[in-house]
Amino acid sequence: MEPENGHTDRLRDLIQSLRSGNRSAILGALKELRTHGSVSVLPDLFDLLMDQEDEQITGAIRSILCDLKDEEAVPILADAIGNEDYSEIQAILVSACWQNGLSYHRHIGTFVEVVIKGGYDAAIEAFTVIEEAVGDLKQDERDKLLFGLKSRIREADDLKRPLLSELVKVITLY
Repeated sequence: MEPENGHTDRLRDLIQSLRSGNRSAILGALKELRTHGSVSVLPDLFDLLMDQEDEQITGAIRSILCDLKDEEAVPILADAIGNEDYSEIQAILVSACWQNGLSYHRHIGTFVEVVIKGGYDAAIEAFTVIEEAVGDLKQDERDKLLFGLKSRIREADDLKRPLLSELVKVITLY
C-alpha cells in the first residue's frame, strides 16, 4: 500500500475525493486506494469512518483496514486506537488489527489499555490482538505484561474483570 515515485499527485487527488462528500467519488477513491494506496492515507480513512453513515463506504474502509499487509501501518493504527478522538471507531480499528494479521507486539500496551478502559466490544477485540501478539514477545516482556495486567485488574469494570483474568491465564500458559 505504498506509492511508487510519481504517484504522489494521484494520491493527493484520491485524498481530495475522500474529503469531497461525493459518494461515488469516495467509493471510487476507496477502490483505487485498495490496490494503489499508501499508509499515509490511513488518517484520512479514519476521519472518513468517524462521520460516515453510508454502509457501503464504511464497509469498503473496513475491508481496506482488515486487508492491510504493510507493517508501516502498525504504528499508525496503534496510535489511532490510543487516540481519544477516534474512540467512536476504536472497536473497528482494533478488530482490523487482528484481522489483518500484522504484528502488534510492540504496541501491546495500547491494547491492554483498551481491555481495561475501552468499551466492551473493543476490549474483546483487543483481547484477541494481545492473544495473537504474545507469541512475538520475549519471556521478560511476557512477565512484565503479566505483572501489569495482574496489578491493574481492579481498574477494569465488573464486566471486564473476567476478561482480564482470562487474559492472564492465556499469557501464563504461553
